[in-house]
Amino acid sequence: MAETRYHHGNLRAALLETGLRMTAERGAISLQVRDLAKEEGVSPSAVYRHFPDLAHLSAEVSRLARERLAQAMLDAAAQVPEGTHAGLLAIRRFDAIGRAYVQFAVRERHLFDIAFQAPTAPPSCADAPSAWDVLIDALDALVAERELSPALRPDAPIIAWSAVHGLASIFVRALEPEAGDQGEALDALMRGVRRALGIRDD
Repeated sequence: MAETRYHHGNLRAALLETGLRMTAERGAISLQVRDLAKEEGVSPSAVYRHFPDLAHLSAEVSRLARERLAQAMLDAAAQVPEGTHAGLLAIRRFDAIGRAYVQFAVRERHLFDIAFQAPTAPPSCADAPSAWDVLIDALDALVAERELSPALRPDAPIIAWSAVHGLASIFVRALEPEAGDQGEALDALMRGVRRALGIRDD
């Protein structure tokens, strides 16, 4: 029996926060019920009362990792200074969320991995915030400001997402380009995405 350190509050939320931290530090392989119970100071049976098996626990940690990614994208968009032309602001926010996606993957490699692992159980709820919704909102803002053609809007999400996810995966797997060239590669990618979508350079 683990020494009890948990005393009050929402045990499920505490377990998830600890599971997220363990994953960020050591990878998804470290997410085990017994180890989580030990970290939180409760018995494994206490964990199983909230998560029927490891698959459901992993699904929840995966969701939280995606929400962290989405929040990083929102934070990056919020940091773009206002007070400029609305169209230019929409372009710069679109650029910021794409860069934030890749930068999150590099900074939080283990969370990025578990965020997109093949699910073996469904999460308990939808992502909130959702990285996909952040992208959709940014694209809709571009259309509203006439910076993105409505004719290109249906294809724009998959074009943008696959581009940034692909580069993020290359960086995370330590494939080419070398680390010293990552900034240039990200610049080139974002220029290419804008060009593919007919978005003017800012």
